[in-house]
Amino acid sequence: FWKHVWRPICFSLVVNDFGVKYVGKEHAKHLVAALKEDYEVETDWEGTKYCGVTIDWDYKKREAHISMPGYVKKACFCFEHEMP
Repeated sequence: FWKHVWRPICFSLVVNDFGVKYVGKEHAKHLVAALKEDYEVETDWEGTKYCGVTIDWDYKKREAHISMPGYVKKACFCFEHEMP
């Protein structure tokens, strides 16, 4: 977890996946520009994916619903578990 000294931005990095919290999109764009100097970067400004987790934001209710579509089916196949 990193926090900038004076910009209102902080982020976490897991392998190659950033989660960024910011106030003012210009600060997030500054981070993206800095990363693009040395790396290939893709952005998801809606914040719908992080570390393989799908996030459905409900800003009015101040909730975030998380899911991993297809995960159980894939795990059952991987571990050769037959569905009852």
